[in-house]
Amino acid sequence: MPEAALKILLVEDNDELRAATLAFLQNQGHYVRGVTMAEEINDVAGGFVPDVYVIDLNLPDEDGLSLTRRLRAAHPDVGIVITTARAQIGDKVVGYESGADLYLTKPVHPKELIAGIASLGKRLRVASVRDKALKLELSRLKLAGPDGMVDLTASDVQILCALARAPGQSLERWQLAAIIGSGSDSAPTTGTMEMRIARLRKKLASAGADQPTIKALHKVGYTLCCQVVIA
Repeated sequence: MPEAALKILLVEDNDELRAATLAFLQNQGHYVRGVTMAEEINDVAGGFVPDVYVIDLNLPDEDGLSLTRRLRAAHPDVGIVITTARAQIGDKVVGYESGADLYLTKPVHPKELIAGIASLGKRLRVASVRDKALKLELSRLKLAGPDGMVDLTASDVQILCALARAPGQSLERWQLAAIIGSGSDSAPTTGTMEMRIARLRKKLASAGADQPTIKALHKVGYTLCCQVVIA
């Protein structure tokens, strides 16, 4: 699945327009489904959970504005694009007040549609990263994440803070050695550093970080691969 690929559900009762739009979005690398009316949304099979809805306002059952309000209430972070022939400024205002991210007047140029969807995709990816961010609580020596709270040692906190604050979230081996060996008369061995990093990897994963949590840079050092917020 390409990084920018999204799951898009098109709600459009015009058969020709629906087929053409689905083909266009598919050719852009997205996963798309199409329905003719609001009541068919729940019938979309295969665990298809849309990232973005593209909704025509003049549907044969529920009005598109009502559908937009329902979707926004149920899924606050989903992307919603309204496409309609209603071009009055008052219609647009109501569309945005109903929860639309974009209000595009038909006929919609394919380039404008794909640009709008791409912009929504960026917002959704940023939100996804933010939701997965781990919180390092310095005063409590704890790491909080989507899967729960994990206890850290003082050494864990030192290493994780240094990685999270470093440019590019990367530390060279000598920098890591200086952190681990602080207060000691001898530098830590390679085995000791690898053991500390391995232990920290497990704790990050236990808190809910995606793999890989910390990546080794061959003969150089280590890079933190997840977002950690220090509190």
